[in-house]
Amino acid sequence: MFSARVRSPRWVGVILAALSMLLLGQPPAHASSWGTPQTVNSWNVINGRWTANHELETYTPDCVWYEGSTLIIKTYNAGGGQYRSGRVESKSLYGYGTYSFTASMPNGQGLLPAVWGAYLNPWLPEMDAAEIVGQNPTAVYQTFHDTNNGQTQWARNNASAWTNSFHTYSFSWWPDHIDFWVDGGFSGTKWYTTPPGTGMHFIVNTAVGGDWPGNPDASTWATADGARYLKVSSITYTPYYP
Repeated sequence: MFSARVRSPRWVGVILAALSMLLLGQPPAHASSWGTPQTVNSWNVINGRWTANHELETYTPDCVWYEGSTLIIKTYNAGGGQYRSGRVESKSLYGYGTYSFTASMPNGQGLLPAVWGAYLNPWLPEMDAAEIVGQNPTAVYQTFHDTNNGQTQWARNNASAWTNSFHTYSFSWWPDHIDFWVDGGFSGTKWYTTPPGTGMHFIVNTAVGGDWPGNPDASTWATADGARYLKVSSITYTPYYP
């Protein structure tokens, strides 16, 4: 991925930074400074029907709560072709830095749990720390959507499944690129300069149905209480100051 840049001496530092990233399992320091990690826990809770991507869910505040410091998103079949789920969006916009979620994602046909960030007004750019197609729990997808919705995506595989256990999904957003991580392991880099003044809202939700996961079926709700849960035990933002 660096072949187009190694002829220029100014990219030597970038290459060394990338190598340190791989060896140490953490974002490189770069030339400036990192701030103190901040816990993100101030949310707008979405209330209403959601039809983007032909999704089927209605987001309701009753499906969002905390158990101690763990954020819980409940998803269930309300009957009559109605599905209830939860979605939260951080009240604040955040800038360059590391966005990190420690989450236990649900499995189930037709579910799409996600932890991610987006500008929202307008929607793009979008940076997906993790999305899991519920019927394919061995793959987690990390995606960058630019302002024209051009997409760069990585898939990380886990034969034991990513769902129903806690893993840490994150991305580090620099002025000229974005790095993606799972459990401290490096997934990939997208070189891209976001427009001035752009920020990201942290977002947590589980979508039901739609273009990507397809529709749920009876197996989706075959649990003790007929529901699936997305649990997020830690959501942090560590600012980077260019």
